[in-house]
Parts: sequence; structure tokens; C-alpha cells
Amino acid sequence: MSVDNITELKKRIPGGKYALTRAVAERAKQLQNGALPLVEVKIANPITVAIDEVLQDKVTFEFKSQAEVEAEKAAQVASAAEVQAEDSSNAETQAA
Repeated sequence: MSVDNITELKKRIPGGKYALTRAVAERAKQLQNGALPLVEVKIANPITVAIDEVLQDKVTFEFKSQAEVEAEKAAQVASAAEVQAEDSSNAETQAA
């Protein structure tokens, strides 16, 4: 990959080289799992296709802050606790 492509990729995905790597890897994973390519495929390598999609502005990426990730985890834990409590309540009602 040429230096021009890397520079252009960094402009399209904020957050530095690690965010860029993560974004391309996530899209390549989607392609491996059956997602259809959004660009003409010249080389069937999912990473190459993902890079081409980013360069042609066919995909965008949204990164969550650490606070957003933690809030989502807390909401999932609370939801799981509610389901478990409801299941326990239903089991007690059926036993009676």
C-alpha cells in the first residue's frame, strides 16, 4: 500500500493508526462473515476490499467513548438482573 493511501485513510478515520486498524479489521470481519462488498472487487482479500471501501467513502465508522461503553455494560447488567429476578418470581409463584 502506498504512503498516499495510508495518509488518505488516516484523514477518513479519526483517532490515529490504532483506530484505523480496528475499523478496517471490523469491516474485513463483516466481509468474511458474508457482507457484500460495496466496491468493485479486484482482489478477493477482505482487508484490501475494506481499505478500498474506506478510500472510496463507501463505509463510515463511529467510535464510542469509554463512558458510553461502560454505560451500555451497566445497562446490560441491570437488564439481566431484572430478567433473573422476574424468573425467580415466576418460579416462586408456580411453586405455590
